[in-house]
Amino acid sequence: MKKSVKISALVLAVAMLFSVTAFAESGYAHTDKDLLAFAPKWEIIQADDTVISLVPGKCQGEINFAWLSRTEGEQFMLSENKDMSDAKSLQVVQMSAINGLISNNVTATDLEEGKTYYYSYTENGIFSEAEKITIQPDENFTALYISDAQIGRSGDEELKEVLVRDTCGWNFTVDKMMAKYPDAAFVISGGDQFQSPDSLVQMKAYLSPEELRSLPVANTIGNHDDDSTLYGDIFNNPNEVFELFKSEAGTGYFYTYGDSLFININTENTSLTDSERVIRKAVKAHPDKKWRVVTMHRNPYSASLSDNDFSDIRLLFSSLYDCYDIDLVLAGHDHLYSRTKVMYGGKEAEEGTVYLQTSSASGSNYDPLPEETASFIVSAFDTRVPTYTALTFGTDTIEISTYRTDTDEIIDSFDVEDNVADSKANCFTVIFSIFRTLFSMI
Repeated sequence: MKKSVKISALVLAVAMLFSVTAFAESGYAHTDKDLLAFAPKWEIIQADDTVISLVPGKCQGEINFAWLSRTEGEQFMLSENKDMSDAKSLQVVQMSAINGLISNNVTATDLEEGKTYYYSYTENGIFSEAEKITIQPDENFTALYISDAQIGRSGDEELKEVLVRDTCGWNFTVDKMMAKYPDAAFVISGGDQFQSPDSLVQMKAYLSPEELRSLPVANTIGNHDDDSTLYGDIFNNPNEVFELFKSEAGTGYFYTYGDSLFININTENTSLTDSERVIRKAVKAHPDKKWRVVTMHRNPYSASLSDNDFSDIRLLFSSLYDCYDIDLVLAGHDHLYSRTKVMYGGKEAEEGTVYLQTSSASGSNYDPLPEETASFIVSAFDTRVPTYTALTFGTDTIEISTYRTDTDEIIDSFDVEDNVADSKANCFTVIFSIFRTLFSMI
């Protein structure tokens, strides 16, 4: 009898919590039932001071880890056995972090394709429960793309019900995409992981999905991540490139998987020199990779822009992508889905770059589509539900499908063909490309 009373009291308390503030907008795929079931997990999420992030390493056989702690001398163990027998200790690099905390960084290397490994790490000398990771094949692999989880965006981010609601939406999306693609190699996030760049509460909420204990996520610096070191403290990114105008959060970086080169650009740093350096270093290190994919937060060809909008992002970044033969650009920021034609020099072309922009990954916020979309847009959707995109990298094409999470319906599907790469970009071709793009905008 006492047990049933406690359960009823819990349900009533949760119901009262979510009656305080109305939904900021009807942008969620989860139901009231899902929310009630998720709400009790909030205190557990916030009590976890050892939450860990996994990031793709430099190449397929590497994974980077990071977690925050208050103590020195933390440890990390890796094993091929669930009971952690015969585990080996990996080096933990410790650095000062936000709020006097310590950032613990580990790189696991030489991981074999198709093998499952288990890892455990310490906080205050106490080891965590073992978690597993599996290295997926590098042929015909699938990466999942999301953006703007932005925990806390749906209302007053100081209110618990706002944070719980957004976190529930984010967890719902991760559950949906991993149910459909359980063997995904990794996830790419287009930025704005948090609403406030220095919020440990929102950071824990973003890393809360259980699937992320076994799945690397390549995160991008967005305008809501930029003004704090927390992004760099918790995400151990590979191949970070020195930038003259490095932002508080960090810099651009790159990594490979199979025959694909992935480059993450920091669009909060609009220095053409810095962005060009990131791309040049990536291409120089991997000139023969068939696919070149850039992730950036702000989109040069967003559906929110018109043909003639004078956008410095379009002028600078798209010119670089023309020069370096980028096949696909993944973006976010504007909280709506759109896809462009193949673009080169500011115009539609037979060979060039496709720009894809995805919507909110949590449901916390959406922007409306303009009444008329620009001529460079092929498809655009104001879904008002969270979406995610699956990218399967084949020999001849990248097969891309975007799903809405309430119905599992595909809202857009297309293939990207290889943009013939000559890797002959230099300062003169970049300057020429900028002028060519400029003339297309006037």
